[in-house]
Amino acid sequence: MNKDIQCAMLIVSCDKYQDLWNSCIVLLRKFWKDCPFKVYLLSNNIKANFNDVISISVGNDHSWSESLQNALHQIPEKYVLLYIEDLYLTGHVQSDKIVQLLDWAIEHDINYLRLNPTPAPDIPYNDDIGIISKGSVYRSSVVFSVWKKELLSKLLIKGENAWEFEEIGTVRSDDYDGFYASTKELIPACNTVIKGVWEKEALKTITKLGLKPDLAKRRVMNATENLVWKLKIIRSYIFHSIPPRFQRRVKALFR
Repeated sequence: MNKDIQCAMLIVSCDKYQDLWNSCIVLLRKFWKDCPFKVYLLSNNIKANFNDVISISVGNDHSWSESLQNALHQIPEKYVLLYIEDLYLTGHVQSDKIVQLLDWAIEHDINYLRLNPTPAPDIPYNDDIGIISKGSVYRSSVVFSVWKKELLSKLLIKGENAWEFEEIGTVRSDDYDGFYASTKELIPACNTVIKGVWEKEALKTITKLGLKPDLAKRRVMNATENLVWKLKIIRSYIFHSIPPRFQRRVKALFR
C-alpha cells in the first residue's frame, strides 16, 4: 500500500457482543494475514485484549451512531474501513485488489467505497468498480465499507442504530458525490448473528472452519425465527430484481 494512504480498520461492536470478538479476530488473521491496516475494536466499557488490536472504549451505550462517532474522534487516519463483528470471514481476502482500489480512491478523494457488491453499483465505471448513484437504496451501507471519516461523521445522527443509518442516512448521502462499490466480492464472509441469535446455516459454516461458539452465551435461532429469516432472504432477492432507479420508491411503500 502507498505509504501516504491513511486508512484504518474499525471493528464496530459493543459489550453485549463480546462473545463474538475472539472468533472474529481468529478468522481475520486466518483469511487476511497480510491486512495492511491498523485495527481498532469499538466497545463500551470492556477492553478488547488482542495482539495488534487497539481497543476503543466509548462508555455506556446510548446509540450505535453515538458510539461510532466517539470512536471516529479517536482514530487519526483519514479513511476508515467499517468491519462488523458478526460478519465472519469464510475465505481469503483479496488484499492486493483492496489496496489497489484504496490507492485509487484516495488519489481521487472519493467519499465511499463498498468492498463487496452488496448491493452492486448501478452505474458502470470500470471493470473493478461502479458508481452508486444518488437515489440508490443502501447507499450508505456500513458492511465492509471504506469511508472518508469526515463525511461519515457528518452523516451520523445521534440516536440512530445501524439499520436506521443505512435507511435514513442513505437519503442524507444524496447530498454528496463520490460513492462507489466493487463489482466483485473481495471479502468472503457470512452474517452469523441475526437479532442477537446465531443463524443456523452460518453456525454450520463457521463450525466447519474449526470454531466452537459458546451456545450457552448466545442461543441459536428457533424454527419460527429461521423461517422468518429465510422469507426475508427471498424477499430481498425479489426486491433486488427491481431496477435500481425504482427500488427506493418501492421500499417506501412498505414502511
